[in-house]
Amino acid sequence: MSKLKPGKSPGRDNIHPEFVIHQSTTTSGWLCAFYTSCYQRLKLPKTWRRASVIALPKPNKPAEDPKSYRPISLLCVPFKILERMIHSRIEPVVDSQLPREQAGFRRGRSTADQVTLLCQDIEDSFQNNEKAGVVYLDLTAAYDTVWHRGLC
Repeated sequence: MSKLKPGKSPGRDNIHPEFVIHQSTTTSGWLCAFYTSCYQRLKLPKTWRRASVIALPKPNKPAEDPKSYRPISLLCVPFKILERMIHSRIEPVVDSQLPREQAGFRRGRSTADQVTLLCQDIEDSFQNNEKAGVVYLDLTAAYDTVWHRGLC
């Protein structure tokens, strides 16, 4: 709960982050019991499984152009807390299984690291008189083409 950011918008349940932050001693026990119940029953509240999607304008873009907006999904704060708890337990296990070349959405990895790895691989290939190949994959606007119903 300490990682919640005040001032963020609530989800469909209208619970603001400030409520949970300021009531943390009261709500932490209740949330823990509730999360345990959800885990045991393998069920989450329906409101947690639905996001409120709003369109935020991109800076310095014409308001009349639909491409000037980006969709933002507002999730319920208690769900965000649960999501972070699960993520903190899963991340170390998954991270240890991924190859060094996989850097997207990984803590402590950057594009600069990837450029350094690429340069090192090219240098190694050159030193060993080997061929080197590179494949670039650009997923521009990938979210717009995802089969969203298939994700649910």
